Amino acid sequence: MATIIKHNTTGKTYCLLGTGFGAYQSSKPNMFLGNWLADVAEGQYAMVCVCDKQGKVSWIQAENVSVVSVDGQNVSELPLT
Repeated sequence: MATIIKHNTTGKTYCLLGTGFGAYQSSKPNMFLGNWLADVAEGQYAMVCVCDKQGKVSWIQAENVSVVSVDGQNVSELPLT
């Protein structure tokens, strides 16, 4: 069976394929001192790999989804604490 997730903003459901981790860093040279004091932006985020009913694979940020069911069993019925 599969893990079914729901995209919180669109309400669409997907099959969870896997998880991943994204990180980025970019720098912009400072106007006066160039690369010595560059303006740096960086961050990280968790991603989930999903597919829709046509099999199209997509990546969605993990904070934007909720688990609906696991192996055909509703999440509220699972023995979780």
